[in-house]
Amino acid sequence: MATKSNTKVSGKSSKTPLSGNNLSKTDAKGKKTVTIADGEDEVDDQAESFAYKILSQEQCTELLSLEVTDIQKKLCETFSLSNYRTHLQDAATLDYYTSAIWWGKQQSFTPQQLSGFFTVVHTLFTNVKDQHLHLVDNLKEMQKMLRGIEPEYSDVKSAGLDFFNLQQAKSISEYMFTSLFQHYKLFEFMFSHTQAEEIIGTDLEIEVAKPAALPFPPPLDEGVEESLFTAYIATPPPSPEPEVTEEADILHLEPSEVDDSAKMSEPPPVEDIDAFSELTPQDVIEVVESVTKELMSGLQLDIAAKLREKENNLIQKINKVHRVAETT
Repeated sequence: MATKSNTKVSGKSSKTPLSGNNLSKTDAKGKKTVTIADGEDEVDDQAESFAYKILSQEQCTELLSLEVTDIQKKLCETFSLSNYRTHLQDAATLDYYTSAIWWGKQQSFTPQQLSGFFTVVHTLFTNVKDQHLHLVDNLKEMQKMLRGIEPEYSDVKSAGLDFFNLQQAKSISEYMFTSLFQHYKLFEFMFSHTQAEEIIGTDLEIEVAKPAALPFPPPLDEGVEESLFTAYIATPPPSPEPEVTEEADILHLEPSEVDDSAKMSEPPPVEDIDAFSELTPQDVIEVVESVTKELMSGLQLDIAAKLREKENNLIQKINKVHRVAETT
């Protein structure tokens, strides 16, 4: 406990009697009390409470009923951290505050306790973020805020967290060490260096329709495959005119003209010729042999290839049997 005359009194630092004009005595409950000597400035009777400095009672009550995602959204609105998706410092701040609120909810803190705990978290984190306070100095700040929780000396006044008990104060101290002070150098580096900006550009090419005065492309051709356009959208080509056949001409002729045209179109008579009468038996044998060779040559090649394939398979199996016999 520090007075304006720089006199320090700690309830847990030393059990030896206080020297000088400070007097020590024991009260009815067995606790030691410290009396400041005459001429010293009197200490304020009631310290200002840390509850509801950063978060109000309504905000703490609402946060205790939310899940992690909703807590993050609420804190993002409260502390104006809208750039947390792209700005690293905002993202780290939002993540740290969210984890602190969730930890307080897991500890079953009341709204008053949650508000006081968040005041400690916010103060120490701001000391790193904005004030760039040294690690030792920030540890001293935390020690000051946790002072007076179930003190050994009854005259040691609370710094504003008297609604916590000693076990809860130890848990808060351990949480601050594991979450903030163990990573202090990392936080100092992040909040003292400017984040590199990455500008990512994307070129998008868009093919627009040509003027309507041009014959191509038609309006419905945009975004349609050529095969689909040709099959279902494009105007089919004109069908060719049917050719005039001789039969059609005959239909339009007079009966006399039809007889004349029929006589003209009839093929000339062909004389009956017996082609086989001039063939000898030897010629017939040669023709049959040549036809048979042409038909059977492909079949023979097929059969030979299959026989060779089976022969190779059998040889491979025999070799495998020999190798197995040699190894055994």
